[in-house]
Amino acid sequence: MSRSRGFTLLEVMIALVLLSLVMVATIAAMRTLGNTKATIGKVTDRVDEVRVISEFLRTNLGAAIPVVRVGSSAEFFSDGGNYSTYFAGNATGLMWVAPLLTGADMAGAFILYLTLVDERLELKWHPYQMEADAVSWGVIEPRTLLASVEEFEVGYLAFYGGEWIDVWESTQRIPVAVRISIKSADRYWPELVVRLSGAEMNMR
Repeated sequence: MSRSRGFTLLEVMIALVLLSLVMVATIAAMRTLGNTKATIGKVTDRVDEVRVISEFLRTNLGAAIPVVRVGSSAEFFSDGGNYSTYFAGNATGLMWVAPLLTGADMAGAFILYLTLVDERLELKWHPYQMEADAVSWGVIEPRTLLASVEEFEVGYLAFYGGEWIDVWESTQRIPVAVRISIKSADRYWPELVVRLSGAEMNMR
């Protein structure tokens, strides 16, 4: 009469070791998958942030128009001009006028002021006023476009083929192009060069 044979202790131990290895490999794979998903999420968020802000600047800065300004905006830019176009800037900020249409309560020409404040890229805006002293920028709440900004530099091109300059004093003209460099979260953004189509309407 035959007698059934069970598993030996060695076979049980080998099976347990193999099962443990499979479990360890599965947990490691799941952890790697979770880390990869988190990394992809961060990269996607960063790409979206760069795309949205770059497109906003390209659209609104590219629409800058050389409208008249009377008086000096010494509150931000000491240009000393009395009659000029509403465009002035330096290496860390700029001011311009562009048409905006973002809703029923915000349409028309607006003065926009973009600058770096305590590692924040801030934007202020106000309906266009010809007189520079009609706008009190100090009481306008800014909108933070980008936080954790380590570097923000602006350059201006007076004419094609010329040299980039880091200060644009308000004159009878606006630059033909503006160059913006941003470093955020230890990474440099692709350099943004914006052509100002309104330069074709420059005062002569």
